Amino acid sequence: MIKLLDNWMIESTMNFNIVVGITMAIYSIALIIFLFVWNKIGERDERTIVLHLKIVSFMFFSQIFMNTLFITWVDQEIVYFRQFILLFQGLVILAGSINGVRLYKKEFKAL
Repeated sequence: MIKLLDNWMIESTMNFNIVVGITMAIYSIALIIFLFVWNKIGERDERTIVLHLKIVSFMFFSQIFMNTLFITWVDQEIVYFRQFILLFQGLVILAGSINGVRLYKKEFKAL
């Protein structure tokens, strides 16, 4: 699948720009959600530090998982490997944002 996407991006600059646009949209949406939830959790105290650490540790482990996928799926002939790195990084931030929303709803709904 990665090789097909790379070949599709090589065909024209419009295809490349579509992938870059989708990646930037994922980044933007994920960062907005992440910062919103991070600020919504509030000031640092005993309870919020645990939530922050859970979100960051989830993002760390998803980053390790995405790096493993990148190493196993992307071969040496890939031309636009940097775009795949950025796409995987955007997915990591999106996963952290979704996990932050889930933890926020679970923690503050109980109050």
